[in-house]
Amino acid sequence: MLSREELLEKLREVNSQIDEIQRQIDAVTNEINSRKALLEEIRKQLAEVRSLIDGKRQQLQKTRELISSLVERKSQIINQIRSLRNELIQINIALQKYREKLVVYRNLLSTLNEYVGGKVLEKEKLKRIIEQLEYFFETSPTNPEWERQFIKYISQIEKELNLVDSMEKIKSHIAELKKQTDEYKNKREVIRNEIARLVQDLNTVKQELTQLKMGREDIYKELAKLKERREELKKRREETKAEILQLALKRKELRERRRAVEEELEKYNVLLKALELSEKNRARAQAKAATAQSLKEKADAIYNKLLNGERLTHEEIKILVEAGYLPEE
Repeated sequence: MLSREELLEKLREVNSQIDEIQRQIDAVTNEINSRKALLEEIRKQLAEVRSLIDGKRQQLQKTRELISSLVERKSQIINQIRSLRNELIQINIALQKYREKLVVYRNLLSTLNEYVGGKVLEKEKLKRIIEQLEYFFETSPTNPEWERQFIKYISQIEKELNLVDSMEKIKSHIAELKKQTDEYKNKREVIRNEIARLVQDLNTVKQELTQLKMGREDIYKELAKLKERREELKKRREETKAEILQLALKRKELRERRRAVEEELEKYNVLLKALELSEKNRARAQAKAATAQSLKEKADAIYNKLLNGERLTHEEIKILVEAGYLPEE
């Protein structure tokens, strides 16, 4: 059995162990709290990154919609330009035909002008001449030779009148062809201006598409970085959670150790109390034995006085009674 000093030494050792274990528990608890604060910060950052990813995805969707709209607009402009260019081709073909007709009519008119010797034939004047000659022919005396010459002359004038009609018709055709040619030229100019405007619009659309596609690539890169950042944070989150779990297990083990050491401390406290109680009982017994021995010695001395016939006091009689020398009254 351990002595009092050994028990006290054991108690000091155990208390020291408890203090050390508690210090370790406090250190681990502080570490857990620190990891929990870090975990909360990681979760906050993760939420922010996810919010940024959602924002970039919405921006990407809007960019895609704009690109789709511009691609459709580009296709419409190209179709309009293609249609107008086809129309230009038809106008150029028509103008070429009109030019060919103008060449024919102008050549014919030139031929007729050469035929009449470059004279200016006046239609109304020729008509009046024919009317006068016919009147003169009807009212003049009959002469066969003169009639033949007269008829020949009228026929010549009528021929010239027919040439005038033909030349006027040709000039009318030329004027009409020029008018139609000018109309087609004006229409062609309008179409060319419209094509130029559409080409400018097309270039603008292409520039906007280029900028949007570059912006889309930038969004893709930003999304890739944000996703990479998100995965890093998720990895750190899981690592931190694992660290917290390991620290919690360590703290649990330390608490179990402290509980075991506290049980050992309680055992030594019980032993110490038992030892102290035993010492008290032994001291009480020793004191009682010493008292009994002293009482016997006193009683022996008093009893000898009684045997010698000496008178006893009340206290001395009481001592003899307590020592068993005299019966109790």
